Amino acid sequence: MKIADETSRKEDSRKKRSVRLIVKIFDVRTHFNENIKDVEAKFELAKKEAKCDLHSAEEIWRSQVVFLESSLDFYIHEVVKYGFLKIFNGDWEETAQSRNFRLRFPLLMEIYKDAGTAAQSLSNEIDEINRENCFLSFDNMQSNLKMIGLKVDGKYKPFINELYGRRNKIAHQSDRIPGSAEKCVIKEVDVKNYIKKVKEIVSSIDEQVKENNKR
Repeated sequence: MKIADETSRKEDSRKKRSVRLIVKIFDVRTHFNENIKDVEAKFELAKKEAKCDLHSAEEIWRSQVVFLESSLDFYIHEVVKYGFLKIFNGDWEETAQSRNFRLRFPLLMEIYKDAGTAAQSLSNEIDEINRENCFLSFDNMQSNLKMIGLKVDGKYKPFINELYGRRNKIAHQSDRIPGSAEKCVIKEVDVKNYIKKVKEIVSSIDEQVKENNKR
């Protein structure tokens, strides 16, 4: 039976389930693009502020860093959920990590009683499990993507951890240096470079998803 997803793939020996996927990879990427567009739109506001009040412009740039990280975090969460549903549906290969993924017994009972709601129930469970999880450090991001057979190139590790650290400093310390309490320097070009690298990472993950959907 053909799986109700926006992707097509060759038949193989994996067992298929006639479960409608409630997460579409097209939507996941669209939401990311929308979020990035919102982040980039703030450049114009910062440009206007910088003409008369550089401090206000700097605060806008700092807010962009936080929203950029939120965009990446939401994307990773949604990709991981999508991947689990594809594995559950028999479209993607299981991984050692996915085989060890533990589900609550009440969820298993829900699926047993009504297989038609399996995808929604599993999606809700993944959301609940990951609700308190932050995927933004390199190691956490990598371990969660690995559960569904994806990865981030190791060359991005320094950047991912740097961006995560900067986001935390802005969100939790007002971007101040402990001790002196001086604000860290931030420039428009810094934010643009952050956005460029995040787009590269997401594009790399997108390509891996496309390859998995061709198999």
